[in-house]
Amino acid sequence: MPSKKLLAEKNISAAILAGGEGSRMGHLDKSCLEISGEKIVERIIRQLSGLFLETFVITRTPENHSNLKVRLEGDIYDRRSSLTGVHAALSHSRTDHVFITACDSPFLQKDLVTKMLALLTPEDDVLIPMHANKRYEPLCAIYSKRCLPYIEENLNNNIFQIIRFFPNVKVTTVDAATLQEHDQNLESFINVNTPDELTKACERAEKCKKI
Repeated sequence: MPSKKLLAEKNISAAILAGGEGSRMGHLDKSCLEISGEKIVERIIRQLSGLFLETFVITRTPENHSNLKVRLEGDIYDRRSSLTGVHAALSHSRTDHVFITACDSPFLQKDLVTKMLALLTPEDDVLIPMHANKRYEPLCAIYSKRCLPYIEENLNNNIFQIIRFFPNVKVTTVDAATLQEHDQNLESFINVNTPDELTKACERAEKCKKI
């Protein structure tokens, strides 16, 4: 059995899902929105730098990301959903485990991701944050390729909620106390879905630069 350190260094990739419709953002590509002069997807790539064998982006608009120095891949299923993005990430991954995050999480904390990598074992099919109210964070989680058959079964049956396949696989949760220990204000789970949320995110980023 490989050590956790070896697993983290050699057999884990990261995928950023940039395939959403952005309906609440006026149908703009949210990954290309800028915070402090930097595209959100670029901020995330920077935060993930040095942690993974490879970081790549799942997108239906590769022309929007021609400047990125990472691999770009597309969805395999036509239907747009977070689950199709997870499926694409696992299908295109060159490693057995993939850390998957959304393109609208500009404050993803490197310390939290590092802790998740340390907690992961080869037997885990899903390693996922869980808040005190038992709510999962499926787009800040690590998935194994062993999930693919169950994801495909759900997609073929028009079941798009990510957690619906969890009963079929080994799920390990990262508890609320651990989350706050490594991300005190839970900034990793701040999403930018609307113009108002983008404004607040920009204000937050500027405030942090001044501290």
